[in-house]
Amino acid sequence: ALGTLVLDVQQQAVRLARGSHQVVIGSADDALVEGDRDRLKQLLLNLVANALRHTPPGTTVTLGLAREDGTAVITVADDGPGIPAQDLPNLFDRFYRVDKARSRAHGGSGLGLAIVRSIAESHGGSVSVTSRLGAGTTFAVQLPLATA
Repeated sequence: ALGTLVLDVQQQAVRLARGSHQVVIGSADDALVEGDRDRLKQLLLNLVANALRHTPPGTTVTLGLAREDGTAVITVADDGPGIPAQDLPNLFDRFYRVDKARSRAHGGSGLGLAIVRSIAESHGGSVSVTSRLGAGTTFAVQLPLATA
């Protein structure tokens, strides 16, 4: 039940943000998928943690869940600075960092989004990203709906 999972992650993200960001739920369809709840939670927490890490305090992170054409679509969107277009094709590569000057201590290992892609694909799904400089970033995870 992805609706419950999204709510759980949102509540955990509010605690992680410690008041620095708003973490809200936008659209909230419910959807059932077959999969490993813990791995799907890890996927969502990786996306939320990235949003919190790479957007300035005072910005908003919005989680969403919709049903579209036989898939569940989970989104994690922020209203931060965005990601340069030339970096978008490489974001899901292992060890890739947009800011090459960032250290592991301050910028992560460069594995979070590769893990997100791996978890999505292991569930028969995919992940995509859209971003505009100055207008924020949205990650969308598409997962096949469970069959009855």
